[in-house]
Amino acid sequence: MGSEHPGGARPPETPLIEFRGVTRTFGEGERAVTAVDDVSLRVHRGEVLGVIGFSGAGKSTLIRLVNGLEKPTSGSVHVLGQEISALPERRLTKVRSRIGMVFQQFNLFGSRDVAGNVAYPLRIAGWNRRRRGHRVGELLEFVGLTDKADQYPEQLSGGQKQRVGIARALAAEPDILLADESTSALDPATTAEVLALLRRANEELGITIVAITHEMEVIRAIADRVAVMDRGRIVETGSVHDLFSNPYSGEEPGFVASALKGRPTPEDVERIRKGTSGRLVTVSLKDSVAVGSVLGRADRLGASFEIVHGGMSTTKDSSYGLVTLAVGGPAEAAERLIAELAAASPVQEVD
Repeated sequence: MGSEHPGGARPPETPLIEFRGVTRTFGEGERAVTAVDDVSLRVHRGEVLGVIGFSGAGKSTLIRLVNGLEKPTSGSVHVLGQEISALPERRLTKVRSRIGMVFQQFNLFGSRDVAGNVAYPLRIAGWNRRRRGHRVGELLEFVGLTDKADQYPEQLSGGQKQRVGIARALAAEPDILLADESTSALDPATTAEVLALLRRANEELGITIVAITHEMEVIRAIADRVAVMDRGRIVETGSVHDLFSNPYSGEEPGFVASALKGRPTPEDVERIRKGTSGRLVTVSLKDSVAVGSVLGRADRLGASFEIVHGGMSTTKDSSYGLVTLAVGGPAEAAERLIAELAAASPVQEVD
């Protein structure tokens, strides 16, 4: 029997979520505000996409377009193979049942105990009592709250409330999990616990996650890819490691690069310049061996260097680093060293 596709090639997998030229504008005329501006973006099955940007960048509107709570002014949003922006309410409800949502402020029912909160979407979906009870037990074990089943939200810590929220979001076995600033209300230690739980949901349950956040730590901990939003537009996309390990994006330093601990702030630069007259360059350690080899030749090139700023950090499955060097020596020698560094790894001169 012959192959269904020429040469045995398989067609590309349909994205689980796809934005096609989507714009969402609120208001009219001079008072119109464009929250999402001509966004085209794909999210594939099984991945974790982090959407990051400052407050007001359009992140929350973007996520509301996925579950149909907002409709695009123009363009289209496709979820699970359907144009969600064109579905009637009855069919939209079916698609929403395959999308779980984790909120910043937990949104638990104060009048229901933990088990009741987790069971609520199952009751709405028509699961019988026995099946609901079994599923709630599974989920409370998954999030580590089996002993809290009979307690009420007011008796729980913030981290425990968010774990209940995650269990509830996973209750109806969704394909997609939307996390909207899910750790913003938590302390660092609790944030790490919640992020580890979201990572397990992705890796063990195969759930596709879109995480909306303004926190770099969330992106580093769980995301496979990142989309950077600024004033409604997607201005940077790529693997987390590639964006974080490159100190330069486009004509101006991007949001990711500007927020990295390894890149000096304007205040850092002012302080550094008081102690050195060398040219300042920020170098990615994406290929640390190549960078080290170039720096080892600095003397032979007639140049000198001093590490004046930098740091290492980790992403979900790799590490990256940026260092800022003060390059000294004769102008021609310094230029040669910087050129060789640029050939080995991304480099940005610090103004």
